[in-house]
Amino acid sequence: MANQSALSYYDTLKIDEIFSQHGWPKDAVNKSSLYKRFIRTYEQLSVEERDLFIKLSRLYKWVSLSEYSDLVVQLLEKAITKYYNIKAQDIWVYPIKKAEHCGVIKSADVVSYLCNAMQTQYSDQLYKRKVHVIGSLSELCTKKSKFKDRPLLIFDDFVGSGKYASEVLDELVSTGIPATNVVICSLFISELGLQQLSSKDCHIEYIEVAQSIIDKLPEKEKDLLKHIETSLGVEEDFKFGYGHSANLISLLRTPNNSLPIFWLDKGRSHSAPFPR
Repeated sequence: MANQSALSYYDTLKIDEIFSQHGWPKDAVNKSSLYKRFIRTYEQLSVEERDLFIKLSRLYKWVSLSEYSDLVVQLLEKAITKYYNIKAQDIWVYPIKKAEHCGVIKSADVVSYLCNAMQTQYSDQLYKRKVHVIGSLSELCTKKSKFKDRPLLIFDDFVGSGKYASEVLDELVSTGIPATNVVICSLFISELGLQQLSSKDCHIEYIEVAQSIIDKLPEKEKDLLKHIETSLGVEEDFKFGYGHSANLISLLRTPNNSLPIFWLDKGRSHSAPFPR
């Protein structure tokens, strides 16, 4: 990395093209805006590093909150088409959240709550069904007899390494719910997470697989990315993203499975484009 600061006309043009391509807001006034953060990150890079950053940014996916309801409806429709046979059968939903995090609001809670959003009433497959959202493991234990003859859908917006989702599944199994009766529903899932969970007895449904970028980069660019991460002070566990997932995605929050150049913001520098 090298603090070159000054941007040429062509630098600005490339950055503006990225924002136009993705439809990202180009706020040039607020110092902490995505646009200003993107520029600050870009300014710190050498010429070669800038080219790589632009290449990765073209592939980056940012899913905004406004998109969530439609995605949740799509995912619910996929799940009930496969696993619910009776047209008016109630649906049981549970967030992908461990019991120890019961008092913590997580993205899984938001996604689970949206399973009851008004948009579900506009779906021919969903409008006749009642969705029951279970908020805690203790509540689930008292109600599990009510859905013993149908699947339990457990929801989140993103599954990264699959480790956390596996631990939640283990908790459910420990209460007497068979893994074969659980459907893991995630708006997006990393290749690593899909591989991890495929060895379980549960079912998995998702809208899209978040691809790993690493295998698609030539060795020279991998080395360049390593150099950038070293300069940023990325911890070993998070190099190329947690679990070496090397994803390029942000949702309500940016998962640590994404490349750190996009989210690592040490010392409150306000330069990471998609801070965690």
